[in-house]
Amino acid sequence: MTPEKFATITRYKTRTNSTSFTDSEMLVYMSARQDELAADILKVDEDILLIPQFTSLVADQREYPFPSDMLSRVKRIEAKLDSVNWIKLNELDITQHDYPITLEADITKYFTNNEGEAYFDIMRKAITIYSGTIVDVTNGLRMWINTFPTAIGDLTEATTDMSVDPSVYTHGIPRELHEIWSRGVIIDFKSSREKPIPLTERELRYDLDKRTALQTLTHGNLDREIIGHLPPASARGDDGFSY
Repeated sequence: MTPEKFATITRYKTRTNSTSFTDSEMLVYMSARQDELAADILKVDEDILLIPQFTSLVADQREYPFPSDMLSRVKRIEAKLDSVNWIKLNELDITQHDYPITLEADITKYFTNNEGEAYFDIMRKAITIYSGTIVDVTNGLRMWINTFPTAIGDLTEATTDMSVDPSVYTHGIPRELHEIWSRGVIIDFKSSREKPIPLTERELRYDLDKRTALQTLTHGNLDREIIGHLPPASARGDDGFSY
């Protein structure tokens, strides 16, 4: 639904208008519930909120902060350490390395800019790159991360559905969750009154219905192939035939 329709339906179900339930108040409730839904979407694990974020490599700079709209998880890190070709950086925990890697000379001694020999570690909301010498490369670092959807800022918008991505680097909220999103806002509004307004039976079922709505986002590819692997024959014994 569009922001305008969202506001109309929400006010209808709360028996309010733009004076008794203002746009600014509704936007606050929408933002809070949107963040809740984003965290729930992440649990679906269908890469719905996954998007590449780019930043520039800076000569001799090892640490690069995550974008401010990052939502919890990193899927993949790639870099143009040779200024031209993308390579995947493997994750490294510093406890896995037996030698000092604090100084630049130590890092370039043990790591290179070749695929399989360049790594990253996550610490304090940033990644640290362990590789050969880093040079300036515009947009030379690509982080595949989950990001928060763009917050709604205008409830008078009547033409663009809120599921539409605002840009190639930002997200909307899936249409399947719009009704439950509105219901969450209604619950927050009713609960915030000086004398809380009793919830309807449908509103009391919010958590259950939200799980049902989220299930519609799973198994995005019904042609997905899942291949199981047996352990080697030497580890399987006689496959239970002796019992």
